[in-house]
Amino acid sequence: MKCPLCQSETFFVKDPEDEYTAFKFTCSDGEIRFDSEVDVSDVPQVHDKTEAYCINCAWHGRFDMLKKPRPS
Repeated sequence: MKCPLCQSETFFVKDPEDEYTAFKFTCSDGEIRFDSEVDVSDVPQVHDKTEAYCINCAWHGRFDMLKKPRPS
């Protein structure tokens, strides 16, 4: 999965209870991998409608938008 704007493979989701807390992740083969310093017990559940943010540019959108194939 890559950002539709900048092709980055690193994203983050925000804590729904604290918008200033973010959890960085990559996603390959459909599996989300959070950074090693992230306590996965603190991470909100990520599903298709979860808002995801690119770590490198201004793109953000629903997680399912990252899973859609991009035209070449």
